[in-house]
Amino acid sequence: MTISFLTLFFGLISGPLPVEVAVSGPVAAVELTVDGRAPVRLAAPPWKKTLDFGPELAPHRVLARALDARGEELARAEEWANLPHPEARAEIVLEGGKAGPPSAARVAWTNVLGETLESASLTFDGRPLKLDGTGRAALPAHDLRSLHILAAEVRFMPERTVRADAAYGGQYGSEVSTELTAVPLRVRSGALPPPKALGGWLTSGSRPLSVAAVEEGPAQLFVVCVPGSPEMEQKLGRIGARPDDFELLLGKEDRVRFLHPSPNPVAGSDEPRDLFSLSGAYTTAEVGLQGLLRGVGENGGTKRIADAVAVAGLEATSENRRRTVLLVLNGDERDAGGYDVAAVRRYLAAIRVPLFVWTLSRPARGSFAASWGPSTDVSSAQGLLRAFEELRIELGAQRIVLVDGRHLPQSVALGPKARGVELAGMAKSP
Repeated sequence: MTISFLTLFFGLISGPLPVEVAVSGPVAAVELTVDGRAPVRLAAPPWKKTLDFGPELAPHRVLARALDARGEELARAEEWANLPHPEARAEIVLEGGKAGPPSAARVAWTNVLGETLESASLTFDGRPLKLDGTGRAALPAHDLRSLHILAAEVRFMPERTVRADAAYGGQYGSEVSTELTAVPLRVRSGALPPPKALGGWLTSGSRPLSVAAVEEGPAQLFVVCVPGSPEMEQKLGRIGARPDDFELLLGKEDRVRFLHPSPNPVAGSDEPRDLFSLSGAYTTAEVGLQGLLRGVGENGGTKRIADAVAVAGLEATSENRRRTVLLVLNGDERDAGGYDVAAVRRYLAAIRVPLFVWTLSRPARGSFAASWGPSTDVSSAQGLLRAFEELRIELGAQRIVLVDGRHLPQSVALGPKARGVELAGMAKSP
């Protein structure tokens, strides 16, 4: 007996949406549940029902259960809305371990776009392992009394990188936890304690969460740059500095990606994530500080700015990395998107993605640019450097805490034992 979703939960979802599942084998009924609310019961095929995801743009967990005549569960499946559904993914598979610790680990990957594999790597407790041609690596001698972390990174050409993490040993014993939720924290000062000392720092539904690992790792900056190239060149001339006078001084492994606010329609698709073009990952040396203002070319056509910012936030959560979204505005834009600014800001706060807004002129009261709230005027060299320093401080203060299990990001809160930290993406405490 199996049950699976036929509905694809790509893109940004709110309001009513038809949801369909496929069931194999005899079944008396199917129940569909969103975020633990009262289930919707289907007594006969087709196993399809319109579910209401509410007016807010927020992450959701959708559960489907196949039931017998007594109401006993025969099979279940779950999907997640407004959270990443990557076109490429990696998995870590452990080998051996029946009478002790596993002896080897294998990295498996899939890429539905057919992109060519460039490289694959695996670390054990931070130490690199050598992979053979099948993606397999021998593990060093270890015991299960201590927690161990495996981290895989797979790169595809031209510009796609996916990661996978697995934890076992310690509190997990011989079980392997590959369902880990990344929670970005902002550390006010100093370093976080080791994972075993973070019990009670994070909760979900008032239940304490078990912390598997803490990652500092590379950061990703997603930029939505609205003004076009000719307009931008004129604006940059006022700053009085050549483009190469500024460098983007983040880490060497940090990456910058650009999302065009002008969508490119895809035949047969109206899903926002499919419509916006996301650039490759640039190193900070390739972009330069003024490069953030230029974007990656002319942005003509209708601009769905708020939608693009939401999609950038969605993309920022696709890997367990430090992250932020930067929106660059001219100051007099109009938006043709489907989501308003307030809804998008709430969504980014829910998925824990900080947002910075830069403007090339002071926004007029009541304008679209002003509706984003506090912004930084970067029309001078001093303003530009000050704005970037604020962004650098945010990324530098972030740490990614991996907690056991998969949780809706908005359900994770700081616990009573948390000290000197804040949830990233939320308003800063005084």
